[in-house]
Amino acid sequence: MQKLKNKIFKNFIFFIIILIFEFWIFNSVCTASDIIFETAVDKNKISFGESIKLSLIFHNTQDAPKPELPQMKNVRVRYVGPSAMMSIVNGKTTRSITYNYMITPLKPGILPLGPFSVSYKGKTYTSGKITVEVVRGPLAEEKQPQVAPGKMKMNLGNRIFVVVEIEKEKLYLNEVVPLTIKLYVNRLSLKEIQYPKFAHEGFSVGEFEKPRQYTQGLNGIPYDVVEFRTHIFAIKPGELTLGPSELGCNLIIRKQRATRKSSIFDDFFGGDAFDDFFGKYETYPLELKSKEVFVTVLPLPKEGRPENFSGAVGNFNFNLLIDPKTVEVGDPMTLKMIVTGRGNFDVMRCPAPDLHENFKTYEPQVTFKGNKKTFEQILIPKTEEVKEIPRTHFTFFDPMRGTYQTISRGPLPIKVTKRKKEEKAKIVESLEKRISFPADEILGKDIVYIKELPGKIKRKGLYLYKNRGFLLLQLLPFLFLISVLTIYKRSERLKTDTRYARRLYASKKAREGIKKAQQFLNKKKRLEFYDAIFKTLQEYLGDKLHLPAGGITIDVVDKILKPRGIDEDTLSKLKDIFKDCDMARYAPSEFGRSQMEVTFKNMEEILRFLERHRL
Repeated sequence: MQKLKNKIFKNFIFFIIILIFEFWIFNSVCTASDIIFETAVDKNKISFGESIKLSLIFHNTQDAPKPELPQMKNVRVRYVGPSAMMSIVNGKTTRSITYNYMITPLKPGILPLGPFSVSYKGKTYTSGKITVEVVRGPLAEEKQPQVAPGKMKMNLGNRIFVVVEIEKEKLYLNEVVPLTIKLYVNRLSLKEIQYPKFAHEGFSVGEFEKPRQYTQGLNGIPYDVVEFRTHIFAIKPGELTLGPSELGCNLIIRKQRATRKSSIFDDFFGGDAFDDFFGKYETYPLELKSKEVFVTVLPLPKEGRPENFSGAVGNFNFNLLIDPKTVEVGDPMTLKMIVTGRGNFDVMRCPAPDLHENFKTYEPQVTFKGNKKTFEQILIPKTEEVKEIPRTHFTFFDPMRGTYQTISRGPLPIKVTKRKKEEKAKIVESLEKRISFPADEILGKDIVYIKELPGKIKRKGLYLYKNRGFLLLQLLPFLFLISVLTIYKRSERLKTDTRYARRLYASKKAREGIKKAQQFLNKKKRLEFYDAIFKTLQEYLGDKLHLPAGGITIDVVDKILKPRGIDEDTLSKLKDIFKDCDMARYAPSEFGRSQMEVTFKNMEEILRFLERHRL
């Protein structure tokens, strides 16, 4: 008996462990940061001649390549460009990138878009499929849902704001300076944070680096900071303005709901986990704007400017290399001019060594990586009299010192010799190679013997993990968890969504009303019968239309039901029933059993019709 109890206890513990493991897997799947590829459009129905915006979105990455759309008939496709966004929820940051296309249909009808596929890091990601309806003529204007006054107005105070910071507010023309745009957030959750945009007339702006996230205190208040960093340089002198910077995002706010008692599932799983899973949040779009930054741009001084100055601004070093150093006349050699340091590499031009007519030259090849720019120029000496590569000068303007600097390298010694006379080609007869055969090999060294004994034999299917019944059993905890979540979701919606609850229970209450009316009909209780009929129709229509049941009368039947496509015959029967119910209260003796049966039959037909019509 004791062994049986121990076995049952072990099996129970094993079941609990499996349940926790399955829940952990389920939670991991729901919160995993795997790449998600999806398709979206700005409109699902357009007029012929209009265009729609197709967005291919990669969640949890910003490095995915631009998808190449397949050939699609009867459409014109134009690539608009990418847009990158990031989100901060509960201190966790996620990133996404969206590739946008403008799609113009060339004929009306149903336009299928997708599925689209893209290969990234050895994996293939496939998006969903979307259909767009293209109709002739203009579309009917849809009424936009009205927002209650004051609902979108939120006083966020100093809890979220954007700041633009520049390293120097007084700089020289073409001087590269860092520009930082910071988003400060205090105890708020955001998603779909877009990269900032700002006015920069008179400036050239580089691409933003990968955003940084950290915590910073201001005036004793802790902020989560998202920092966007780039570099800019002015392309014209004068008093210029940067900004204001505009940054879009969505604010996540927990939905307000009625107070309810906590359940056992809140204690075991945690109410916040269920709220996160079932989306108990709503989002509000925010457009944040920073203040302007005023910058003074000074022109480069003319005094002391060398003649070979080519526009480089910064602090640089210069080096000169030649390879090979010994060549024959007419053979190529590579001259490398390497510039390193910090500054504006965009406006930098190749230094020009004075090679005279002793070399044949080609256009230099330019490579740029990090803080290093290399100019590689092919040189071909024309005569053996060339002894060196002339001294080469590189001049730049140093904004820290406010003066021009020149670095000279060379000359580089080289050796150029006369080209040797070309030898005539010789035909050389190949020597026969003696074929040698390997020595006799010892038997057993080159052939593996057949195994004489099979070794230890195990019956197939002995392992528990290969048992099909055991594997199917692992699905039970998962299915149990899904069932609990589904029931919880439904019960929560019934508690918070009154309209949904009324529509769901309308049919059940109507069947109960029909049953009561049938009982009163059999007992020939006229007054109770018509009261049951009237109450059943009132409550059914009130629940389906989300209106007070007392407001459903014969006077409002045409006003409410006729615009919903109910035919005249059904409306006429419904009016007759309401009239009979009113008359039965004052003259019940005039309504016999045959009239009651007709009324009961009409009510059943009306309810069946309304169920099929789905109000």
